Amino acid sequence: MTESDEHYGVKALPELYKEWSASGMVANIGTRLVEVDYGKLVLEGHMTAESHGFPTSRGPIVHGGAIATLADEALASVAFTVAEEGETTLTADLKIDFLRPAKPGRLVARATVRHRTRRLAFCEATVEQGHSHVVAEARAVIAYVKA
Repeated sequence: MTESDEHYGVKALPELYKEWSASGMVANIGTRLVEVDYGKLVLEGHMTAESHGFPTSRGPIVHGGAIATLADEALASVAFTVAEEGETTLTADLKIDFLRPAKPGRLVARATVRHRTRRLAFCEATVEQGHSHVVAEARAVIAYVKA
């Protein structure tokens, strides 16, 4: 058995997503867990022109706020994979760079924990569309608080 198989955050996150996907922001962007491991995570979101689009002369693009939400969700969730029982995660600082527009449809966020201290995790993520076309890069400081 590896550390990821027995770690609290890795075991608990899929069950939490079942609950979260029923309502709120997770439901709004159609997020689902694709891969969960200790310090690594892949999420996908389904963005629609009606709910997440912004009109342009070239057709709708995904609003940056929806892309940032997917990135933030991936960053806080990947930090949760290394959380101890009794801890939850909150975003303390978020930085996102938008590299190119995204079209409505499937977006994939890939996140990793770079470093964890007792109270903070330093995480990074990319948001991709299509064949690994990176539309945004994000970094966050995630705080651990008592659940």
